Amino acid sequence: MSIDNIDQQNIRPLEVIFKEHLDNTLECGKALNELFLNLADPDHFISKVKNLEELGDKLTAEAYSSLELLTYSEYIYITEQLTKRLDDIVDGMNDTARLIDICHPRQIENAAYEILATLVSMIETLQIEIAHYPDIELASIKLCTKTLKKHEENADLIYHEWRKKQRRVLVLSLIEENNWTEILGVLEQITDDAYHAGLLLERIVKFRQK
Repeated sequence: MSIDNIDQQNIRPLEVIFKEHLDNTLECGKALNELFLNLADPDHFISKVKNLEELGDKLTAEAYSSLELLTYSEYIYITEQLTKRLDDIVDGMNDTARLIDICHPRQIENAAYEILATLVSMIETLQIEIAHYPDIELASIKLCTKTLKKHEENADLIYHEWRKKQRRVLVLSLIEENNWTEILGVLEQITDDAYHAGLLLERIVKFRQK
């Protein structure tokens, strides 16, 4: 992520950047859901997701710049990894929209709605913790990561059951099956990113309590 164009004097605190990042990510999730509802005429919604992803890139660059102002330490390293995971979430949503653009599916698969709903719940869970950053309670973030893990496992199960159904019952054409396997696989991977963002946030809390 290039930070050459970031004005160092105007960099905001990380707690502000992270909160705005997750707010933007939630909006991107809503835009992706709108895309799922409008597959017959998707261009506007694909562009909307892309615009939100680009805003996420700018917030990521700003976060990296904020970290550059601090003395490098293990805390900085962990926070850089958290920043990357937050960026990966919104990037993954844009990748999903791009696959919709490439594959141009005729109708949505219910599994897509279900995994996206799970992902949105994970983002909302992260928002609750980020609202208290950097003074997050250890008990609270531990509960958060347990909740995120359950959501991630649920998304993995949805994807697994969908693939099993396609192999055991001829539901879609081979091309449609391949397309949705890729689209749903990207969506499921984003839930992994959200879970690992929670784990990194827990590591930050533990580090600050040393």
